[in-house]
Amino acid sequence: MSDTQRLWNDYAACWSADPADRLAALGAVAVDEVAYRDPGTAVGSLTELAAYTAGFAQAFPGHRFRIDEVLEHHDRSLARWTQLGGQDETASTGISAARHHEDGRLADITGFFLPTQLDE
Repeated sequence: MSDTQRLWNDYAACWSADPADRLAALGAVAVDEVAYRDPGTAVGSLTELAAYTAGFAQAFPGHRFRIDEVLEHHDRSLARWTQLGGQDETASTGISAARHHEDGRLADITGFFLPTQLDE
């Protein structure tokens, strides 16, 4: 497993981390001035991102993210992910792209939600 794959796995775990550990866990994978955006929000610091992930954990109890694939080059990476529900069922899927700080941590993250596939 590459260092970048490990970084994305650790980042994904932050979204369902124990509230007392979340900020420190995020600090291990992202810089203090991390920029994060998805279709529902845009934040510009580690504490704002920690608050946003806490809101996710409250809105989706028992859910977690699994990193399915990571592509990387230069100071950029792309992660394909699956949001899993409490019974490990797929709740949503998406892709997140990031620019990395010179120390390797995430500096700028943009998340995209993929359309839900409907059975015909």
